[in-house]
Amino acid sequence: MSTRVRSLVLLVAAILLVAAPRAQAQLPPDQMTSLALPEVGPGWIFVLDAGFPSTAAARVYIVDTGRLKVLGQVSGGYLSNFVLAPDHHEFYSVDTFYSRGWRGTRTDVVSIFDAKKLNFSGEVEIPPKRLLIVPKRDSASITPDGEFILVANMTPATSISVVDTKARKFVGEIETPGCVQAFPSGNRQFDSICADGSILTVQLDDSGKAKGKTTSKPFFDPGKDPVFDQPALVGSRAYFDSYYGNLYEVDLSGAEAKGAQPWSLITAADKAGKWRPGGWQTVAVEPKSGVLLVLMHQGGDWTHKQFGTEVWVYDLAQRQRVKRIKLKTQGYSIFATNADKPMLEVLDLQTSMQEGTGQLEAYNLTTGKFVGKLDELGSPFVIYGP
Repeated sequence: MSTRVRSLVLLVAAILLVAAPRAQAQLPPDQMTSLALPEVGPGWIFVLDAGFPSTAAARVYIVDTGRLKVLGQVSGGYLSNFVLAPDHHEFYSVDTFYSRGWRGTRTDVVSIFDAKKLNFSGEVEIPPKRLLIVPKRDSASITPDGEFILVANMTPATSISVVDTKARKFVGEIETPGCVQAFPSGNRQFDSICADGSILTVQLDDSGKAKGKTTSKPFFDPGKDPVFDQPALVGSRAYFDSYYGNLYEVDLSGAEAKGAQPWSLITAADKAGKWRPGGWQTVAVEPKSGVLLVLMHQGGDWTHKQFGTEVWVYDLAQRQRVKRIKLKTQGYSIFATNADKPMLEVLDLQTSMQEGTGQLEAYNLTTGKFVGKLDELGSPFVIYGP
């Protein structure tokens, strides 16, 4: 052994001997803690991040809008949908997974999470045929009593999968030919919007099976004035805004849906200025004050997915616009909180597309003033609320 190598070995040995006593000292064990969320508040919202551009793992951010703070997160699968139990004790994520990531055997499930700890507590497997599109609010929903989750399917045949939340099992599939989405309109009833402008109403028995179906008269003309398929739902009333700026109110309380006479959201001057609804989640209702909110932009035909620059506020009883809220950043989806001091929440997808992170902007609904923003929300598309 050379003198240089021998000297190096002795040096390393000396260092190890000096360090040995210190290495034997035991570090104190980590103290793990688990936080619990409080009861879901009226100012909370749930923001669904579709996970673009990969969409393989969706996320739902739980946000306290009063403090503009993320309280927690629930993770999902490919193009997931979110469902909130009416009693707020559980959250559900309707997920799709593939055995090889983006290929292989497909499995669709309803994932169940505890609302306090956000722990995964189980799942119910459903037929692998749910509607796989950019998430929409009513592609999955729950009956008002929390008994049944309704999942929209398209293969391209359309149907609804029914899951019993108490028994934790798949009940069965209900065919809805030519009709999509699931708007819950009673403890044992839901509605789907059909291609000809009509509404299919389905009555359920106590086991979740279909016991009756009724198709209404068309309440809009899809060829002349298409409506957005994510209406604002207040009880058993649905408010659909249209591509050309009309509002269609539909009563879903009975065995057959009944549409009221539509009215225009825009004046002649608005029309001349090319104002019309546009975005993704374009309409909302604040039930306490009875106001309707519509996301608006200026554009021509087939600009219905263009980002909105203003939110227009309407008195539903008077059918009149009472306010225009100019947005700091163009919005794609809107929501009105049900808090004592209601807020307008606006999702900004443009930042997500340009910089890789979306944001939420908050406005005082009474004054229309900008309150603040919350960023780092990925690619947010849909807002849910209690």
